Amino acid sequence: MRSFAEIHAAPEIYRAYVGRFAFDEGKLPHSDAPADVSAVPNPIPAEFAGHQLGTTGFETPVETPMVLQPSCLGPWCGGLAPGDEVLVFARVEDGRLIVDLEPCPGKVQAAPDAAAREALAACMRGEDCRPAE
Repeated sequence: MRSFAEIHAAPEIYRAYVGRFAFDEGKLPHSDAPADVSAVPNPIPAEFAGHQLGTTGFETPVETPMVLQPSCLGPWCGGLAPGDEVLVFARVEDGRLIVDLEPCPGKVQAAPDAAAREALAACMRGEDCRPAE
């Protein structure tokens, strides 16, 4: 819910999805490589299949290209395994969906459970969006 609140407050436009990516994992930066803090890793084209978040939940099926944009902080780089089910907040930029792969989870996280999915739908409706306890 914290990530939703941060995304909601951001000046950029974001969309939330749950699903899986297909991409060339070999293009991700490796954490064991020498760190060049000035270098920005290359974007990685990816295909996404899953569902988009709306006011009724993750009900809208989606198959769309997205761009994965890894970033690194020292030797730690954002990563993702193809085929893992994830919650993703994709930034809309010039008609493309950009996914910021940061070293710490934020815009890409493990897929939420049913209660968290309902809480995210409540967020979309402008309601109290804390997960049920």
